[in-house]
Amino acid sequence: MTSDTRPHATGHARSGASRGTLIVADRIVTLGHARMDAHAVLVRGSRVVWVGDDPDQAPPHQHRHVLDGAAVGPAFVDAHVHLTPLGLGQVTLDLGDVRSGAELLRTVETYAAQHTGRVIWGHGFDPYGFDDELPTPEQLSEVTPGRGVYLSRVDGHASLIDHDTLAAAPLARATGVERDGDGRPTGLLKREANHIVRRWAIGAMDPDELSAARRAATRFAASVGVASVHEMAGPDLMGRADLDAWVSGEWPIEIIPYWGALDLSVPVELDLRQAGGDLFLDGSLGSHTAALGAPYADRPDHRGELEISDESLTEWFLEATVLGIQVGVHAIGDEAVRQAVRCLRAAEAALPDHLGDAVARRRHRLEHAEVLPSDLLDDISELGLVVSAQPAFEARWGRSGGMYETRLGPERAAATNPYRALADRGIGLAFGSDANVAPMDPWATVHAAEHRRHATHEVSRLEAVSMSTLGGRYAARQDRYAGVVRAGMRADLAAFEGDPYAVDDPRGTRCVLTVVHGRVAHGDAPLPDAPGR
Repeated sequence: MTSDTRPHATGHARSGASRGTLIVADRIVTLGHARMDAHAVLVRGSRVVWVGDDPDQAPPHQHRHVLDGAAVGPAFVDAHVHLTPLGLGQVTLDLGDVRSGAELLRTVETYAAQHTGRVIWGHGFDPYGFDDELPTPEQLSEVTPGRGVYLSRVDGHASLIDHDTLAAAPLARATGVERDGDGRPTGLLKREANHIVRRWAIGAMDPDELSAARRAATRFAASVGVASVHEMAGPDLMGRADLDAWVSGEWPIEIIPYWGALDLSVPVELDLRQAGGDLFLDGSLGSHTAALGAPYADRPDHRGELEISDESLTEWFLEATVLGIQVGVHAIGDEAVRQAVRCLRAAEAALPDHLGDAVARRRHRLEHAEVLPSDLLDDISELGLVVSAQPAFEARWGRSGGMYETRLGPERAAATNPYRALADRGIGLAFGSDANVAPMDPWATVHAAEHRRHATHEVSRLEAVSMSTLGGRYAARQDRYAGVVRAGMRADLAAFEGDPYAVDDPRGTRCVLTVVHGRVAHGDAPLPDAPGR
């Protein structure tokens, strides 16, 4: 792929009427209803002002930027992310490749010998498939003398900590402290206990380290063609200070923050139009904390638990709807999804008459909805709910003999993440990564949605691209002014080598240019730089 930038003087240029940059590529995928493809797009300020086939027919412009061997489309939207943990994974301890408890301990020991800091923060270990035991708290303390250890499981719903942290943390009455047969803590924490120690670990980290992680995360997002992210913040995730940093900072990409708490005073104070997101109705399948209607296949005495009462959830839905705030809830198991629908129906029934269809107009969200009962599709459609889904989960855990099948059994596992059925009902689908649970890799997301173990759940390439771009705009209620490549819409664009919209396997395609609000967040073009780049 080659790029060429040249001044483009016209008769209008001398009078000062010529402005903007014309981007020319082998193909421009608009995802619009009228013109699906083009070869050139003119950007002025933060907007697209012209899209067409013949660059010579474009309105007057100051620059022409030619991207030979590249395709341009709407920039990706990651509809569910945890940006600071994603950045921490790049500047702290990444445990994603660890394959045993012994290797986990060695990796922590090596990292501790090379890095200073009060806390050893690591993320990404997945004990599913380990053929040995996890390290004990005493072993972790031995290899990290004088420092705390917080190692987050891949899904973030469990953690492993050292002996000193276990002894110091206020966990006496907390739920989720795993114990061995003799009643001794194993160092593995879930639910409330995990949240408590996570908050402590974040508070003990160097603020400069957290700032570096935020910068690393946004630059990485831009480098893969992501222009906008839905940041899932919350008191049990990275805390209020992290939310404030995202709201007040200048970043090269767009940050749309959600605050996962029942108290709506924070989003009201910050004048946010959205809340919740990762408001946990349940946990995760991997940690056996997702709420299921039938027992886990590998733990017949256990179904997981709901985290919030129906009364509290209904009141929250009602308050948010009346305030005009869109909300999302984390619901992975079928019982959690049923609770969300049940409580939204109750909130809808309690609305004043003048608010009518306010629930549907808010576009409230179900985050994950991995075990989604087919009998709820009508309700989900009628309530106007958007499903924020992560196809990478299927690629990772949906294979034969994988975690889904182990936890749910073959029959239930064959019905997880029913994207085709949702799309056919006209239910909004917004794809994301849930980074740092899964990598932020938009083309891998598209491929995972297109290639399912059970073909009945697959969507096409362009459907998956749309759900990864326009889906996030719809979920954030931005679709009137951002999304498709069309005159008058916001200039959020991404250019890629080759044509990933058409090749057999788009994974690994390199992003060469990301434009956010008409500014360059990644790559080079004769446009202003995005802030914080």
